[in-house]
Amino acid sequence: MQDMNNTARQIVGSPENYLDDTSLFTQAWAAMKAARGQGFDPARLRAAHLIDRPEPAPEPTDQTLARVGAKVRQLIAEKNIPVQHRNAA
Repeated sequence: MQDMNNTARQIVGSPENYLDDTSLFTQAWAAMKAARGQGFDPARLRAAHLIDRPEPAPEPTDQTLARVGAKVRQLIAEKNIPVQHRNAA
């Protein structure tokens, strides 16, 4: 049983390798749901479930903070907003 779950997890984790036989993906999805004790209706499985586009690479936190800080300082300067602390934003 564990071997079947591992195989199903591998298929569901990389559906792009199994696009030629979508029934294999559907069976793997059903096996994973059954292992959790959940029901499964294959009619509800859509193309979005087969091909999940990767998210864009996350920006490092330091770059995000620097970019957001610069934008906030720019908006404060443009709108002449009084700032109480010199090191704010």
